[in-house]
Amino acid sequence: MCTLILGRDVIGPRTVWIAANRDEDPARPSDPPMVLSESPRVVGGRDRIAGGTWLAVREGPAVVALLNRRGKLPDPARIRSRGMLTLDIARGPLDPPLEIPVDESAPFSLLYATPHRCRLLVWDGETRRIIEISPGWHVLTHQELDDPTEPRAAYLVQRLRERPPTPANAEEELAAILREHGDHGTPPVCLHQGRMVTVSSSLVWLDEKGARYLHAEGRPCEHAFEDQSRLLETTSTRNP
Repeated sequence: MCTLILGRDVIGPRTVWIAANRDEDPARPSDPPMVLSESPRVVGGRDRIAGGTWLAVREGPAVVALLNRRGKLPDPARIRSRGMLTLDIARGPLDPPLEIPVDESAPFSLLYATPHRCRLLVWDGETRRIIEISPGWHVLTHQELDDPTEPRAAYLVQRLRERPPTPANAEEELAAILREHGDHGTPPVCLHQGRMVTVSSSLVWLDEKGARYLHAEGRPCEHAFEDQSRLLETTSTRNP
């Protein structure tokens, strides 16, 4: 189960914070952040098996992030990679309507965030919904947005409401949350046990000036976040 924290307009107007842990079978190979598309410029990790991505940062700026969810599975012979859907949307028009074919995809929740608008496309295998996300701190796992019945989401929503990150400590505080192991009886965020464990972690900041993209390749409790923002630079942005 992956964990994604979203802060819309909480540090300032027209700003977005995203903090996310990717939980996956560690035997499934993937690449660290790289350029996935030149025009538009899209960067993110890459699944070596299907070729898609779970989180993409694009010029504009915008972020597309996908989390698996429970629901009805399609015919295995027709199933399409959800990671490729993420990449397709990231490479498409900026701020698209999200009215896209999903019938051949397994259930998912897909976040599309810009400094001006944050939306969630939900597909449970039978019905699709588009949710406009209001300003504030939000949490998404494998169920509904801010789901009070999902232990990790319920814990993080309460924590963020009681102790919200500030402009001065947001990056440090969000990174610390992604490293939590549940040592004090709270649900773990950084997973070490089970078939799906935390394999990487990302912090993304958006405002109208652009994006800042930090990534830890491996568990964030064991690997430092490194700045990947340079991957978003093109020849024109380096030499205006």
